[in-house]
Amino acid sequence: MKKKMLVAAVCVAMSMALCACNTTNPAGGKNPTQAPADVTLPATSTPGPTATPTEMDQAYAELPITNYDDYVATTVLPEGYMGFEVEKITETDVDVYVQEVLENNKVRELKDGPLEMGDIAIIDYVGYLDGVAFEGGSEASKELELGSGEFMEGFEEGLVGAKKGDALSLNLKFPDDYWSEEMAGKEVVFEVKIHSSAAQVLPEFTDEFVTEITSGAYTTTEDFRLYAKGFLTEERKYNGIMDYLVENAEFGKLNEDYIAAAFDLEKQYYAYMYGFTSVEEFESVFGEEASEVLWTMVEKQIRRYEQDRIVLYCVAKAENIELSETEYNEAVAEYAASNNMTLEQLYEVQDEATLRQSMLMEKALEHILVNIVEVEKEAE
Repeated sequence: MKKKMLVAAVCVAMSMALCACNTTNPAGGKNPTQAPADVTLPATSTPGPTATPTEMDQAYAELPITNYDDYVATTVLPEGYMGFEVEKITETDVDVYVQEVLENNKVRELKDGPLEMGDIAIIDYVGYLDGVAFEGGSEASKELELGSGEFMEGFEEGLVGAKKGDALSLNLKFPDDYWSEEMAGKEVVFEVKIHSSAAQVLPEFTDEFVTEITSGAYTTTEDFRLYAKGFLTEERKYNGIMDYLVENAEFGKLNEDYIAAAFDLEKQYYAYMYGFTSVEEFESVFGEEASEVLWTMVEKQIRRYEQDRIVLYCVAKAENIELSETEYNEAVAEYAASNNMTLEQLYEVQDEATLRQSMLMEKALEHILVNIVEVEKEAE
């Protein structure tokens, strides 16, 4: 948990996870996309990013700086944050977590039987419009999870029941509001060849499984369950107290210059990550409606990120928390080393005043977390 606030101060894009949870889960399996859970990002055949990581780092470093001292007089913290109560994590909570870990680490088993939703298929496909193969409608040896929503409606559903070695034709229609005006509303035929198929099967929760997914950090199911209980407890404490503080605090005016600049940069970051030349190109492929949903959620995350930092800084001031020179020097050296940076390089992307404020926020977070009270869950 330590240094998360400091990391967030240096790079906004990396800080988005902080808005949901300030803990790290080493056993999560598949990596989540950076898009919100209900948003599917567009695929792109562009060879590579359109900006270098160095350019992006510099852009983040040039964001308008927030002096959190300016918020102290205009922010009213809610009562009751010291000694805040959360329900204890139960064995049932751990069971649910273990099940999620298993779901995120499914193993593939080759199958000759009919495909079902959730199966993986290796396919070749060619799309035809009026009997002519259209641009961007073909791919060889494509790995597709049925039910992923990666393809247009009807494509994945049309493969259900087919088997390895089958060739089939899918008669489909592009949506009327499809991003490409040339293809919108057009009826097409996809010729699909299925090379192989596999079912995704839950692994057994064994000592061997635990050892593998944690790279040896835990070697028994019992140890993993103990880890899970600690992780879930930390997560519940953090989410509970931060939600309580932000949802019940009274805020003055936020730093709108920072929020606007960070929002614009986040949009550029999405375009960069997916290999587009501009935000406009990203939006044209993603679609206007879906882009608006995504940008709304991104802006909300940025505002929540800023509110998280405001309340923690105000807690530091309210509780008279101070940062000694020894603590500051040790923390800066640790952070620079963990990111393979010299102190000189660190100060090129972050000024000392902002670093000190971030460290105060960390101390405030640790202070309120230590004082959280765990209570038994009430009987239903």
